[in-house]
Amino acid sequence: MIEIFMPKAGMDMKEGTLVRWLKEVGDPVEFDEPIMEIETDKITMEAESPGTGILLSKIVEEGSVVPVLSVLGYIGEKGEEVPKDDELKVLNFDAAPASDVKADGVRMESSFNVMQTDDYIPATPYAKKVAMEKQINLSEIQKSENGIVHAKDVLASSLAKRIAKKENINLLAVEGSGHNGKIMKEDIEKHMAAEISRENDRNPFRTVVSKRPLKGMRKIVGKRMFESYSQVPTVMQSMKVDMTNLIEFRKKLNENLEEKVSLNDFILKAVAIAVKELPHIRTMLIENELVTFEEANIGFAVAVEDGLYVPVIKNADKLSLGEISRQAKTLAEKARNGTIRPDEYSGGTFSVSNMGMYDVYTFNPIINQPESGILGITGVEDVLKLVDGNVVVRKEAVLCMSYDHRVMDGVGSAKLKQRVKELIENPINILV
Repeated sequence: MIEIFMPKAGMDMKEGTLVRWLKEVGDPVEFDEPIMEIETDKITMEAESPGTGILLSKIVEEGSVVPVLSVLGYIGEKGEEVPKDDELKVLNFDAAPASDVKADGVRMESSFNVMQTDDYIPATPYAKKVAMEKQINLSEIQKSENGIVHAKDVLASSLAKRIAKKENINLLAVEGSGHNGKIMKEDIEKHMAAEISRENDRNPFRTVVSKRPLKGMRKIVGKRMFESYSQVPTVMQSMKVDMTNLIEFRKKLNENLEEKVSLNDFILKAVAIAVKELPHIRTMLIENELVTFEEANIGFAVAVEDGLYVPVIKNADKLSLGEISRQAKTLAEKARNGTIRPDEYSGGTFSVSNMGMYDVYTFNPIINQPESGILGITGVEDVLKLVDGNVVVRKEAVLCMSYDHRVMDGVGSAKLKQRVKELIENPINILV
C-alpha cells in the first residue's frame, strides 16, 4: 500500500490546496505519472504518483487545504483493502473545525474518526450538521468515493455538485427544489441567473456577461503582485538603448547557426554579465538584513494562460549564448505546459521582463520578491537621429527598471542599465 502525500514544493511551503484529482478511483497509475493538481502560495502544478498500482481511494476532497505531507489517498493492488481508521496515520489537519471557513474561503471537512459498523453512517461532522438542519436521513445519501458522506453529498445531486464546484458556488446559499430540499441542476442554474440579474440591477449602465471566481494561478499571481507593490518602496527608472547594432549582429550570426538565437537570449546574457559585475544588484533585504548572493541567477517572465511563471537560468553569466538560448526555450516550454519544477523557478537573484513582442513602449514591471529589482525591455521603435550632420534611422528600445529603494538608490539602478546598454550597443562584447 502506497500513501499519496501532499508534496512539499519548497522549503517554506506549509500547506497546499488539492485543486483536482487527475485520476479516478480504480484507475491504474504509473510511478511519476501526474495524479493530481495542487496549488501553493506561489504556483499551481501537477504532482506525480509516488508509485505504480491502482488508485484505491481519495481521502481528501478537491478544494481542500491541507498541511504538507498529509495523506491524500492510497495506491495499491486491485482488490487490496484500504486501511480503516484505526490503521490510518493521524492526519495533521491543523485547520479549524469542519464548520469553520479558512481565510481564503475554502471549507475544510475532516476525514478522520470514521468507523464502519452496521448501524453507523460514516460522515464528516459538517455533513451531519447539514443533515440535521435539513432533516435528511444520512442512510439515504450516496457516499463519496472514499466511503464517507460529505456535506456536498447531503446538499446536492451529483450533476449539481459538479456544476457548483466548477462555478465555485456555495451550496448553502442555493435553495433546493428536489425531495427534502435536495439541490438539482436547475436550482444551480437558477441561482447563477439570479446572481447575474442582481448584479445588473445594481449597475444599470453596464451588463454582466459572466462571473467567475479568482482562483488558481491568477489568484496566486494577484496575491504576490499585491504583496510586492504594497510592501516594497518601488521606484521606476528608464533609459533608452540603441538596438540597431544588436539586431544586425544577430541577423548575421543566425545565418551560420542551426539553432537560431533570439534578441531576448542576447538580453538575458547581457543582464547576467552586468548582474555578476554589480554586487548591489544581487543584494536582497531579508528579515532586516542585506544579503548579497554570489550567483547571477536570471529569472525571465513567461506568460501562460491566466498567469505567468518566472523560470530561472542558474549562473547565466557562465553560460554561452547558445546554452542560454536552449535553457530559455526549454524552461519556457515547461512553464506553458505546466510541467516546470519548483527548483526551475526558484533561486533567482534578478529578473527580466521582455514586452517587446507586444509593441509596448513603456511599463513598470513589478519586482519578483525578495529580489531587489527587475529590468523591463520594451518594443523596438524606429527613430530619426542626427549622426555626423546626417539624419539616419536608428532602432531604439527602452530599459525600464523597477528597484527596491531600501536596497539601492537611483545611481545603483542606473549603473545596471548603463552596463546592459553598453553591452547591447556593442554586441560582440556579449559573446566575449
